[in-house]
Amino acid sequence: MGGVSSYKGDINESLFQTENFHPSFGLKFRRCFNNHWSFALTGMYGRISAEDSLSDVEFKLNRNLSFRSDIIEISGRFEFNFFPFQTSNPSSYGATPFLFVGVSGYRFNPKANLDGEWVELQPLATEGQGSSIYPDRKKYNRTQIAIPLGGGFKFRFNKKFGMAVEMGARKTYTDYLDDVSTTYVDKSILLSNGGPEAVILADRSPTADIAANKQRGVEGDNDWYMFAMVSITFSWSKKYTDNCSPFRSKLR
Repeated sequence: MGGVSSYKGDINESLFQTENFHPSFGLKFRRCFNNHWSFALTGMYGRISAEDSLSDVEFKLNRNLSFRSDIIEISGRFEFNFFPFQTSNPSSYGATPFLFVGVSGYRFNPKANLDGEWVELQPLATEGQGSSIYPDRKKYNRTQIAIPLGGGFKFRFNKKFGMAVEMGARKTYTDYLDDVSTTYVDKSILLSNGGPEAVILADRSPTADIAANKQRGVEGDNDWYMFAMVSITFSWSKKYTDNCSPFRSKLR
């Protein structure tokens, strides 16, 4: 599988902002139960990023934050074909739209560029996570679960080879894919928790003097990420599952 990845969050408001697309790739193993239902295990890699400097919103231009993060994902999902379809089944349709839903485990690690070096943001606690001043702000876990939702089209070339085009968004349960969620905090707290790098990377506005408790992100609006992929499929099976076969045999 090969394609592109992107994200939606506090710095980037759309999954389809093309300047923030990055190459992605993956592998999928699919087991067909019948012509309509199958289960797939997938492994995916992609990168997400965004920059406030690309926005035309004054608030974002003044905030001036940016990040990038690699996403590594393993998921299990159910796929439903609208028309009867299996690559190895010559009597099935040659193409079908399909939908999928499942559960993913993924790893992310937001970083920001500081003097040419990419610095991990989570250990710096840029919004006061882990401080006694903000007991409700815990350091976020960089390994989490998500719900993949999407669909696409499958095509059969012959009994061995096929192709699929799909797009799937991931509903996450974190607002920190981009390390931005709530408000600015006092620089003395940043210094004691994360050191001088935390002070610099938490407030990258032109004056670097935004007051504590001013809005930095939109709290409670969890982030999303997306993979749009094209895959070439190869069928290892010499047989196919057809729910109607037993009934036809009895009629004969």
